[in-house]
Amino acid sequence: TMTERLAQEKEATERAHLRALYDILNLLSDLRETDEQKVWTRILEKLSVALDTEAATYFIVGPKGRQLVAHYSVGVAPEKLAKVPIEIGQGICGWVAAHREPVLVEDAYRDGRFLKTVDALTGFKTRSVLCLPLMDRLDLVGVIELLNRREGSFTREDLIFVETICRQAAIALRMTRQEGMLHKVTAHNASILENLTGGFLAIDLRGRVMICNPAARRILEVRDEIVNIPVDQALAHIPAVAEVLTQTLSTRQIVKRKELFWKHRNETRTLGYSTILIQDPRGEVTGTGITFQDITPARS
Repeated sequence: TMTERLAQEKEATERAHLRALYDILNLLSDLRETDEQKVWTRILEKLSVALDTEAATYFIVGPKGRQLVAHYSVGVAPEKLAKVPIEIGQGICGWVAAHREPVLVEDAYRDGRFLKTVDALTGFKTRSVLCLPLMDRLDLVGVIELLNRREGSFTREDLIFVETICRQAAIALRMTRQEGMLHKVTAHNASILENLTGGFLAIDLRGRVMICNPAARRILEVRDEIVNIPVDQALAHIPAVAEVLTQTLSTRQIVKRKELFWKHRNETRTLGYSTILIQDPRGEVTGTGITFQDITPARS
């Protein structure tokens, strides 16, 4: 019966959605690719298969932000599409880009926004359209357009499915980009700390050592690995430094150009030091640090 056939079609669609969802989530969970256009290209291919479309196109925003340029397509000759930059606001995909809203079109030739000239150029006959903007927070980064579902028209469920996939992809790409930036900053900062002539040692809010650069290890004669060890244990042979750090953490008061004395191998040594508060981007204190030099020769 018609009811049974519709139920079977719905079940088949849901299975296709689910397979594509698992496939794309696996792709995103292992994402290491920093080329966003490659990622959107792969997602477009998977969405086209999941929705069983005759064609699909991934548009990028042109250099001046005024046009959409076909970057990759399935089912339509990409070299032909690439010759037709679409002004933002022009055509269905241009409307989507301008309004930052997705659309479902059941009959393209009856929609006033549709550009018939594109079909004329490519030789493709557009019937139904599912189109949505690709956003990175408030920034438009592209548009995905799926054309001609082979079995019937696109549904509201199809749109929700595609929106969910693209939203998760945008989040994953943003996180990958931020991780890359963080790694670069961390490597840069680590390089600076590694090459400092003075010592630098930092502890977290639990009083555990976070950083101990080579100069600090040399000046304090630390031979074992002390990162992630409570500072009072790590610096048991020089408790004055541990006390300065924990006191700074407790009072949130820093000091500049102070001196402390410690005995090592029956010799009194002098450290010139300053302390700092380590803060996150929101200004919350996440630890304290101490910079120091052995100034014993200067006092002898």
